[in-house]
Formats: sequence, C-alpha cells, structure tokens
Amino acid sequence: MSERRSFFRIDESIALEYKEVDEKTANTSEPESLYQDAADIKLYAELKKIDSDAAQLLYQIKDSNRALGEYLHNINRKIELLTQRLMAEHKPAALTRITRQVNLSEGGIAFGCEQPIPQQGFIAMRLTFLPSYAGLILFAKVIRCELSSAGDYQIAAKFHRINDSQQQLIGQQIMRAQMAERRLKQQY
Repeated sequence: MSERRSFFRIDESIALEYKEVDEKTANTSEPESLYQDAADIKLYAELKKIDSDAAQLLYQIKDSNRALGEYLHNINRKIELLTQRLMAEHKPAALTRITRQVNLSEGGIAFGCEQPIPQQGFIAMRLTFLPSYAGLILFAKVIRCELSSAGDYQIAAKFHRINDSQQQLIGQQIMRAQMAERRLKQQY
C-alpha cells in the first residue's frame, strides 16, 4: 500500500495559508519562525497535547471517583472554551478569505490554489481548523501539482518533519469530522 493511502483521509473546510520555502529552510528551520502569531497556535497545540496525555488518567479517576472525575472534566471544558475564545480573538484578520476545502490525512494534504507550486518543492503551511481555531504550522513537500479543468492547480503535499503531537492533532480533527459526518447521516 502506498504511503499516501496509509492514513484515513477526510474532505474538510479549513483556513489554509502557505508560502514557498527552499529545501534548506524546510530541513533546518522551525516553521513557526515564518509566521507572526505562531506562539498562539503553538500554545493551543500544547494544550491539546496535554488534554490527550491526560485523557486516560481522567477516565481512571472517573472510574474510581465519579464526582471528582466529572469536576475535573468540567474544569477541562472551561479551559477549552477559554482557549477557543482566545484563539478566535487572535485569528488572522483574513481568515474567511483563506478558508478552503482540503483533503487531509495525518500524512499530508491536497488543496486547490491559483498559482502552481513546483513539484518536489517545499511550503510552510499554517492550518487552522474551524470552528475550534486549533492550528498547526508545519512544512510540506509538494508531490503533485496539476492543472485542473476548472483552471486552478491541484496540489498534493506530504507533511515534512511532522512531530507526533502535530500528527495527533490532525488525527483528532479527522476523528471529529468523521463523528460529525456520522451524526449528520443519522439525522437524515
């Protein structure tokens, strides 16, 4: 099985910004250094990682002391709501202009754009998932750039130097989107 199909994929509407970078930058720099408000996005990603790391402990606490488990869950939910609110206030000004439909997996992304990006070239990307405003800044290597019948370019890119917490955040977004799709299908 090819690598590009070894992950679950979803079609999702996200805010996507990207800029071309050279190979040296993609291999040696931190992608956050290329975006002004990267600290907010990194903080949110770290909070999500802490959530993920603590999830098993929370379940164990709920099993042994239901009231304490519920209390901790409610505190966690408050923190999540505050974080989402802060992220909404610090969102890029043109967020609605850069929202586009993408095909996303833990290994890469496909999207349409107006200008071609050289195959085997590198891009720095800022992905902002809506409505949570969870975001990632990472590098990707373009593996395909094709002109579509609509006149735009279809780009397929493999994430480059992605770390476990970034991959985990993408995985969580994919699961949320799949659950939302199932709920929608059950309603009809």
